[in-house]
Amino acid sequence: MEQQFLERHGVIIPRQQMVQWVEHIATWLRPLCDRMWQAMQTVGYMQVDETPVKVLDPEVRGKAARGYLWFYAVPGGDVVLEFDPSRGLEPPRRRLKDFSGTIQTDAYEVYDALRRQRPGLERIGCLAHARRYMYKALRENLTQAVWFIVQIRSLYRIEDEIRGRPPDERHTQRQQHAPQIWNALKTRAEELNPALLPKSTLGKAVNYFLNQYEALTGYLRDGRLEIDNNLVENAIRPTAVGRRRWLFIGHPDAGWRSAVIYSILLSCRRRGINPQDYLTDVLRRLPTQKINQIDSLLPANWKSASANTS
Repeated sequence: MEQQFLERHGVIIPRQQMVQWVEHIATWLRPLCDRMWQAMQTVGYMQVDETPVKVLDPEVRGKAARGYLWFYAVPGGDVVLEFDPSRGLEPPRRRLKDFSGTIQTDAYEVYDALRRQRPGLERIGCLAHARRYMYKALRENLTQAVWFIVQIRSLYRIEDEIRGRPPDERHTQRQQHAPQIWNALKTRAEELNPALLPKSTLGKAVNYFLNQYEALTGYLRDGRLEIDNNLVENAIRPTAVGRRRWLFIGHPDAGWRSAVIYSILLSCRRRGINPQDYLTDVLRRLPTQKINQIDSLLPANWKSASANTS
């Protein structure tokens, strides 16, 4: 697609040349991603998710294979992506091998398996996922879901009121108002559960809620934690748009390049930095920077060269 765009403007660049340029850019940016990751691990709290992406694998003839982009994000901070052909346990286990603290995820069983293997790792859940199950039941005119949705809205109303406040204030406000709502939700779900068919829409919603209850309420113990995983899911959305444009990753060996470039772009986006301004400045400066100087070029610390000289 990018080649067609350039050709319309009379610019003819061989595709292989463009691929080589992207690889060079990703190689230059990779140390920045490594430093971002090192800093993220010190926070002790990370949101994690994964999304599929098509891959042209020469060993799979006639159709695209499937790979995955794994997202690791600190709320309000950096996002680091990693490409892997697998959606199994090994990618997050390898990536999080030196991480201790709390991960926030959906209910995909790999994350709980990882938690059981790692004594220093805790997992909290995502209320947005539980809410989606209830909304699905509501769309089928199951009016019993209305009560749950109203209570969940009350929980989100608390979050709206405390957004941006210091963690200790967030914790205090939650402890004053949220536990009674959670207790009521659990009591109602336990009352309904025996009368619901497990495979019915409401049955699935209630089962999800009860099975995930301890993880869903985990955010209450620390004011730094979020009620849901929406921040990392918002980071995934631009790649979903990208998938519709570039359709696939051209080769399994090219996945790391996409992951590096997306990590930089999304981390800039979270901070309101224009990615074009950032990349133009940083790629000009990187070749002359020593390894112990690159922290100043991270999205969290970046100031353009023109700003530094003004």
